[in-house]
Amino acid sequence: MISLKINRDRRVKWYLALLLFFGIIIDSALPAIFPAAFLGSGQTIISHVTLYVLVLFAFYFRDGSILFSAFVFGLIADSYNTTILGLYATLYLLVALFVIKVKKYLPKKSLVQILLFLLTVAFVDFSIFVFYRETGYTTMALTPFLANNLGPTMLYNIVLTFILYFPSRGLLNLLGFENYLIF
Repeated sequence: MISLKINRDRRVKWYLALLLFFGIIIDSALPAIFPAAFLGSGQTIISHVTLYVLVLFAFYFRDGSILFSAFVFGLIADSYNTTILGLYATLYLLVALFVIKVKKYLPKKSLVQILLFLLTVAFVDFSIFVFYRETGYTTMALTPFLANNLGPTMLYNIVLTFILYFPSRGLLNLLGFENYLIF
């Protein structure tokens, strides 16, 4: 029984690292191939596949390496996306810590995990906006940010959660978490 748990923990670490790495690449590629016909003028979307993977693993598994992976892959996302080094690293670490702390009070249902993901998307995007606004990288007001950036990003990521539901369910079953239910 202990050997089975060690194998599962080892698989969780490798799958987490692999999926976070691919998430960073997908996050950069998906908005570029997203049809511009769905966006209004001046609207942008930000894909959060990496954040989805992070919330998924932090919500369903007890593993100390999730916090470390969140920080390291946040640094990789910072350097890959040419943002300020440490911004995504700090936010991903805070998100992972938040999910780990609140998951003990919540039922292990996919609907709860999806709502946590959407809450963290709003938190990350709003935090980045506030940081860029306060440091002078942008002069955009709050209302245009909500209408042109956060709104389309939230809609895009809602659709993304429905697309990722079945692959996530299969992955969780593969890693030994069978109770992945929608309600």
